[in-house]
Amino acid sequence: MLVSELAELKRQSKLVSVERNCHDEELTGIICHVDDTVIAMHLYDDNGDYEGFTVFETEQVTEVYWGNREHRAIHYLASYNLPVETPTFQSETFQDIILELNSTCTSVCLHTGDSENRFDIVKILKSDDDWFKVQSFAIKKSLSPLIKLVLRENISRIVVNSPYQIKIVELHSVRM
Repeated sequence: MLVSELAELKRQSKLVSVERNCHDEELTGIICHVDDTVIAMHLYDDNGDYEGFTVFETEQVTEVYWGNREHRAIHYLASYNLPVETPTFQSETFQDIILELNSTCTSVCLHTGDSENRFDIVKILKSDDDWFKVQSFAIKKSLSPLIKLVLRENISRIVVNSPYQIKIVELHSVRM
């Protein structure tokens, strides 16, 4: 039932909120892709501002809701934004989608752990079935990149093309 309902919401371009079993904050946006493996969405904040394109595993979903006044208001405010590009992917597994988007985007934001605030903006350098070797773009306080290994199973979702992410990567290219 979940995938067919989400496919209909995608067809209607409805703004939805998705609760997941790995985080205590919902994701709000418009579904761009849904199947038994993954869901992809354009994310928006409460003010209708674009927050990026996210992909996460369908099995994480615990609740979906839409249609209330708040959703209609966010959708209305989001309509004032410039059109956003929807990244495309051909891969079918979450790990392969991560790698494919890494190859077509300047960076990916890897969310790990049980908090939406725990993430790294990275470029994946190398991978195997269990690990990603990444170059992490540090936040603006330090602008000190580092290399690290990230366990694949700890990644709860990814984001590409978020305005914050793009600005951090740009900051790393500027000599200060």
